[in-house]
Amino acid sequence: MTGHKEIFETLRREILSGKFDAEKKLPSENTLAHRFGVSRPTISRVTLDLKREGLIITRKGAPSTITKFALNATGTLALVVPGESYAEIFRPLEMRLKKLAERAGWDLIHERIKSTDPLVRAREVRRLAYRLSREHVTGVILQPIEFIKDAPKANEETVRYFDEAGITVVLLDYDFVSFPGRSRYDVVGIDNFAAGFTIADHLLKTGSGRIAYLHRPCAAPTVTDRMRGVASAVIEAGLPWSLAENVLRAEPTNRRAVAKFIRRFNPDTFIAGNDIAAVELGETLRRMGNGAENIKLAGFDDVEAAEKAGITTMRQPLDDIALVAIQTMISRIREPGMPIRTTLLPASLVIRR
Repeated sequence: MTGHKEIFETLRREILSGKFDAEKKLPSENTLAHRFGVSRPTISRVTLDLKREGLIITRKGAPSTITKFALNATGTLALVVPGESYAEIFRPLEMRLKKLAERAGWDLIHERIKSTDPLVRAREVRRLAYRLSREHVTGVILQPIEFIKDAPKANEETVRYFDEAGITVVLLDYDFVSFPGRSRYDVVGIDNFAAGFTIADHLLKTGSGRIAYLHRPCAAPTVTDRMRGVASAVIEAGLPWSLAENVLRAEPTNRRAVAKFIRRFNPDTFIAGNDIAAVELGETLRRMGNGAENIKLAGFDDVEAAEKAGITTMRQPLDDIALVAIQTMISRIREPGMPIRTTLLPASLVIRR
């Protein structure tokens, strides 16, 4: 006998695939009970769940009708993540997003953006956006472009393709408009300010006294938010903080810039904007020698490279991010007029060394 869950999944897939578009009505409960070989109360439970999903409208004494949301949905979402070519964290997140989308009855298409050159990557994203806008996907989960000087403009050009095609966009990881500004899209990520405060507070309580922050040029607004959290923890500890003194704006591989900063500020701890930058900075410090290799390092994301290097970090809640991103997308498709939302989830401290 077919169970309630299996019937629900079958009907949801059929509704989203357009099987009932012509009549815009679901078969009667008696018809469905006969089709699946179950009792009418079982079908009534399925009908109630379909209604809760926003797929049908029920009326007493009349057949259930397919909602506008269900009729307009193609059942296909797209994932656009330029960061996958340089950030380890996005691969496991992509797998979670795909699994959850399929469980919710949606296909998730994804084409990898492979270039390590930021400018080439930005062009690839825009080309992909143009193509997706003509493939009639329902929604796009987009991680914005970063590491180029005109990143906000490049991101606006990208989302314009989706807007003109009526495609729903949910931003992953961060908004491409810097604080205090705000874009017109939902955003799902972590609370980067809190993450920065948490890791700095831990380091201060375990002996760090001169904390520096490595901020890569043209990095995403999340990196700045993390820096603000670090600064807040340092100031609350009664220590001085200034952008001129505590922040190194350079690539972690720029040995000359790193050496000059260390001579001037003499930090005992470096917090980098992410784990990869922290690992690369560690290699630079080891090559410099003369005690630089003893500077404590910390980062964000908890990727494999950080674990191997023994770096204290902040772990992103990938399962929760994926779940909220999919839920946000589906609810935005269902109710496009609802207020714009930013969902920032808590990261957790991972202590090493």
